[in-house]
Amino acid sequence: MITFDHVSKRYDDGTLAVDDLSLECATGEITVLVGSSGCGKTTSLRMINRLVEPTSGTVSIDGTDVRSSDPARLRRMIGYVIQQGGLFPHRTVIENIATVPRLLGTPRPQARQRAQELMDLVGLPSSMAKRYPYQLSGGQQQRVGVARALAADPPLLLMDEPFSAVDPVVRKELQQELLNLQSQLGKTIVFVTHDIDEAVRLGDRIAVMQVGGKLVQFDTPERVLARPANAFVESFLGLDRGIKWLSFFPAKELPLRLPATIGPASGPVDVHRVAAAAASEWVLAVDGDRRPLGWLEAAALNGASSGTVDLGSLRSIGHAFSPATDSLRAALDALVLSPAGLAVGVDSGGALVGVANQDDINNAIQTAAADS
Repeated sequence: MITFDHVSKRYDDGTLAVDDLSLECATGEITVLVGSSGCGKTTSLRMINRLVEPTSGTVSIDGTDVRSSDPARLRRMIGYVIQQGGLFPHRTVIENIATVPRLLGTPRPQARQRAQELMDLVGLPSSMAKRYPYQLSGGQQQRVGVARALAADPPLLLMDEPFSAVDPVVRKELQQELLNLQSQLGKTIVFVTHDIDEAVRLGDRIAVMQVGGKLVQFDTPERVLARPANAFVESFLGLDRGIKWLSFFPAKELPLRLPATIGPASGPVDVHRVAAAAASEWVLAVDGDRRPLGWLEAAALNGASSGTVDLGSLRSIGHAFSPATDSLRAALDALVLSPAGLAVGVDSGGALVGVANQDDINNAIQTAAADS
């Protein structure tokens, strides 16, 4: 456990970077420090490994003041990942990852073997072992940075905006990779970001800080979204905080019904359809495995004279959601994007299991709000 006990940091020019910070980062959890630039989140993080010394107060790890430890030794026992990896440009991937074990006296063969294992763990092929950082993409460099931080198997991992320099698609992949790693390793992680979406996705608890280094709310992502502590937190969360909040409620309780369907379809869609289709405004075309292909207005079927309707006339379903694993947020998004006003639910194989309408989702949201 990492504990901040009335910690402040004031620089020589009078700038107050952190103001009386008290919080506990629980063992085995991801604690996210979030806020706009200048709020003291990075300064707070760096006080844990003594890259910054507090002006007052105490930072302790499992009850021991970090100032009682030699700074160099302390840093070797804490994983540290920064923006753009911070890799040694003159060392190969495997040499970068093996750096800390070698500093701690691990023989070279064992250190390299550990580095190979970590490359596999973070999703880097062994063929990259002899490459240099400049030969890697931004996302690959960040994976190397995470592997290097884990190389000595530290109980603590500090991450300072590690994914902010990569594109949104890679960033999402790296976030998921971190969650996968955490489910396996159970590290105590302190993660700094200015992105509230990233904080909500990754954090077990979120510490919201404002300019001047003041902690204004510390709670679970769900409670921060549902009950912001003040106007600053509410503004920082943005106008779509209600949509973000829905990501914490599963869609598995949604009542689903089977829509009117036509198919199986391969090429032109056979308009020989179930009787219910005639009374429906929209009909869902499916293939032979009951995977949704798209929506078709029933009027288009009634007007078809050739007995077939070309696949090009189908309207996209937008996207489907998985009732078993997705949230109400995913179901609502599927509803909004659907031309039929129906969210399409599928199983793990992509086969249709049913649809939900606006009333179904509204009722589920109201139930979730009442129970929270």
